[in-house]
Amino acid sequence: MRLSSDWSLTLRNLFLPIYCKQCGERILTDENGYFCATCWERSPRIERPFCPLCGRPHVGAVGMGTRSNFRCGPCSATPWDRPYRRILGAAVYDGAVEEAVKLLKFHDKPRLAGPLAELMGNIAREELDCAAYELLVPVPLHRVRRRERGFNQSQLLASELLPVFPNALLDESLERIRPTRVQSRLGNEAERRANVQGAFAVRSNGEVRGKTVLLVDDVITTGGTIAECALALRAAGASAVDVLAAALAMPHTARAQSG
Repeated sequence: MRLSSDWSLTLRNLFLPIYCKQCGERILTDENGYFCATCWERSPRIERPFCPLCGRPHVGAVGMGTRSNFRCGPCSATPWDRPYRRILGAAVYDGAVEEAVKLLKFHDKPRLAGPLAELMGNIAREELDCAAYELLVPVPLHRVRRRERGFNQSQLLASELLPVFPNALLDESLERIRPTRVQSRLGNEAERRANVQGAFAVRSNGEVRGKTVLLVDDVITTGGTIAECALALRAAGASAVDVLAAALAMPHTARAQSG
């Protein structure tokens, strides 16, 4: 079987060559399918130390000898009053990971959910009590947008992540109950908040009451969408909500791709 697989890969590389979407080099493996190993590994991962609340890395502290997480300035300056407990991101929204999110989301490349979910699973194993979560809930698309796209990228990521969370089920009872504008096309944070305010609700037959929920998203920028999702989950009785994302946009590169 392995020999057949190797021959199949050889033939594909011969007759249907593929090239890295980041650097243009020819790819000789189907492990990722869109990026060479060099570009994929160079895309900046989020590693300790990072803020245990908003998840953003302390870039200035890298290499300074500390591996302990600590709050960033903005999270230290004000009380943490979000409807979710914390955000954990796998990578900075930059480089090959940024391109992968865009290809997955806007260019019909669902295969990229696998490599992105692998990054998410790696950091989840290191930083979360994976056995504590009872539900994985993807950030939903409105039914019209999902029909146009053909899939919900957050649902694909959540499905890929299920083996990492031994006691969790995939739950899609969270819905986007009204269409919203694409967040990345809105000019400021106030417009984005207004755009998603009240846009989510849990179906009446949803079984989130009393459950510890992990909300799954592809990329987080200002956090408006996940805050509204978490509010809806808490209103439906979820005991706690944490957030896991493939990528976090840094403040200077927050050119969102939300929803």
